[in-house]
Amino acid sequence: MSNEIEELRWVRAFSPELIPKYLVEQVRDKSYTVDDFYKYQSINCLMNGKEGTTLNPFNHLYVMANEENMVKGFLWFVIDPLSKEVLINTFSMDKEYWHGGKAVKRLTDHVKEIIHKLKLTKVYWLTNYPKHSERHGFKRSKSVLMEYKEMSNGQDNDGRFGASRKHQHAHSGAAAAV
Repeated sequence: MSNEIEELRWVRAFSPELIPKYLVEQVRDKSYTVDDFYKYQSINCLMNGKEGTTLNPFNHLYVMANEENMVKGFLWFVIDPLSKEVLINTFSMDKEYWHGGKAVKRLTDHVKEIIHKLKLTKVYWLTNYPKHSERHGFKRSKSVLMEYKEMSNGQDNDGRFGASRKHQHAHSGAAAAV
């Protein structure tokens, strides 16, 4: 048995049950629980249509398997059908296959094949390690991911309680001053 990344093959998964729990647990800074990941993927990997149950064309879950069919990594991305863009949500690899970033090259090559085959326009990758991704052809997007999070104590991002400005209700008879 070898631990060479080149010997792993990509397989489209129809169920998250194929993914070992440790691969989901090792994803850092995720905003979902491991159980929620499995529940979400169980609902979204497959869809029912006129022809019966098929793979969801917008939710893609892939595993990387070795010659013994042991899963050593996984990739989850979604496709926005309107913009024809891909958003990579999660990539997780067994540490024995990481090999100084070769796993990211395999990911990049795989995603490039998919965007060419499906005639998609762009790939976004949510990552906390942008410098690592930049070494593999990704660049920082012109778009900036913004975050608003209301705290459990009612404070917002600025540490204020409630809205920072009062809302004015629209009134059908009122004209806006320009």
